Amino acid sequence: MRLLTCLIVSLVLLTSCASRPHCDKQPRISWADISTISADLHTLSSVSLSGRKTGTEGAALTRKYLSQRFEQIGLLPWQGQYQHPFSYRRSFSDRVGVNMIGIIPAEQETNKWRIVMAHYDHLGGNGNRFYPGADDNASGIAGLLQLAQQAKSQGNKINLLFVATDAEEPGLYGSYALVDKLKLASTNPNLAQIELAINLDMIGRPSRNGAIYIEGTRRFDSFSEMSKSLRKGNKICIRTQQPKTFDGSVISIDFLRASDHYPFHQAGIPWLYFGVPIHSDYHQQTDTPDKIDMYFIAAVSESAYQLLKIDSLVLNSPHKMH
Repeated sequence: MRLLTCLIVSLVLLTSCASRPHCDKQPRISWADISTISADLHTLSSVSLSGRKTGTEGAALTRKYLSQRFEQIGLLPWQGQYQHPFSYRRSFSDRVGVNMIGIIPAEQETNKWRIVMAHYDHLGGNGNRFYPGADDNASGIAGLLQLAQQAKSQGNKINLLFVATDAEEPGLYGSYALVDKLKLASTNPNLAQIELAINLDMIGRPSRNGAIYIEGTRRFDSFSEMSKSLRKGNKICIRTQQPKTFDGSVISIDFLRASDHYPFHQAGIPWLYFGVPIHSDYHQQTDTPDKIDMYFIAAVSESAYQLLKIDSLVLNSPHKMH
């Protein structure tokens, strides 16, 4: 009986391993440009941009750089301009942030839109003592620019909106401002036309198992099928349950409310958030480019791009999500 039990347990374990999708800790890269990713990330993390804090000269220089990159890629200005200022109130004072927005129209006319967003702001600093924010979130912006470049070169069946948001760190203010703007009936796109919002926030430091973590999958009826598209070609590891940290220390993070996808969640728009577990350099001056895995950013970018090519996204009905 004991031998039989051992055989059964072994069979179950083998079956489990065989049914689990194979993934590579060093995924293969097809089209993402490592040198461009590195150049974007090093520029965004440089001392000249001084941590990209909202309302600072560093943030203004970041927007200048993003304007150049948007134009170089061939993104069209949204509503006539890349820069979209917004006001918000914090600490009993009125403040101004600026989102950067470019579009790629569909090849044939359609009212369907998908959004790719990543926040460009970080914590700032003084002189040479600043917060580079290489992973948070120069990595996400580098990924967004890769998606935009590929989408522009390949053409699309769906209109695409690329948004580098501001004032995420103090309270997701740029994303809230964007959602408010999309709610306006005269806006093209309007909120009802948005099929999906993809949020890239900290995609430069893979976990121990080499995985990218994706939140928001419960909204989709068959994410297992979608994940096949995400892993197509590079076999990247995908996980849908975030560990607390790399080292297991206790840091409580509510990933639903932690980044720019949350205002879209509140507005009822399907979203997917790509990110890595919180690491020891999070919100530290040690979040520097030398610790970033450029190949991982490339792999995540190629996987996220697949979501822009899927013809139909099947959503769960609301009652299935409870």
